[in-house]
Amino acid sequence: MKKLFQIEMRKYRGLPIIHLLSLSIIINVAVCALIIFRVKGADQLGDIIKLYQVFDNNAVFKIVTAPVILASLASMAVQLENRHKMWKVLQSSGVDYYYVYAVKFIYIYLCYLASQIIEWGIILFLVNIHGFTVSIPLGRMGLFALSVALISAVVLLLHYILSLKWTNQLISLSIALVGSLVGIIVLFVSRRFVHVWIYSWYGLLISVDMEKVGSEFIGRLRDFYAYPLIASLILGVIFFQLGKHIKVGD
Repeated sequence: MKKLFQIEMRKYRGLPIIHLLSLSIIINVAVCALIIFRVKGADQLGDIIKLYQVFDNNAVFKIVTAPVILASLASMAVQLENRHKMWKVLQSSGVDYYYVYAVKFIYIYLCYLASQIIEWGIILFLVNIHGFTVSIPLGRMGLFALSVALISAVVLLLHYILSLKWTNQLISLSIALVGSLVGIIVLFVSRRFVHVWIYSWYGLLISVDMEKVGSEFIGRLRDFYAYPLIASLILGVIFFQLGKHIKVGD
């Protein structure tokens, strides 16, 4: 499996995977930067609600960006083998499909995870240099990060399976676009439907509720909502096992 992983790394040379992930980082950081630099004055810079709103916006915007990025990564990974019918070559060479399937997923997921860590690092750096005086709640931020990582794993697995199932990669990418659009709509329309629409699960990580008090909107901190974390973990295991039995290129 280690040898397969080394081979997989070499396959991506020349592919725009770094450009794709860099674009994702730039877009997500830019959106967060707009929120960060709108915070002014000592009162706001010391308000934990303002800090949470930075990451709330990051989570919501991922409904827009993450599905397309993840679907593109899955498509790249599968197309590498589809181009020259390498799936059949690998099978005829005695290579177990499961190992190839697992290695390809692990590699593209680790690439995405690395870009996500860089993204969060830049956001935290901007929070620091802008002068936020409130302490970052590491426990809650850790649960937020883990939840985002697991939701992304589920979305990636879904599109990995779709890319394996259909050689036409536009099917997977089209589903990602529709998934993002519907995800944004249902987030603001139906909280019940959000729970079954995985593209919207990022939105369930929102930490701040805005309530109108008089003529002002006051932010109130929610308790951490564990549903996306637990559901992603369970569904991720199911999807991964399901993908092992997919007949490639049907």
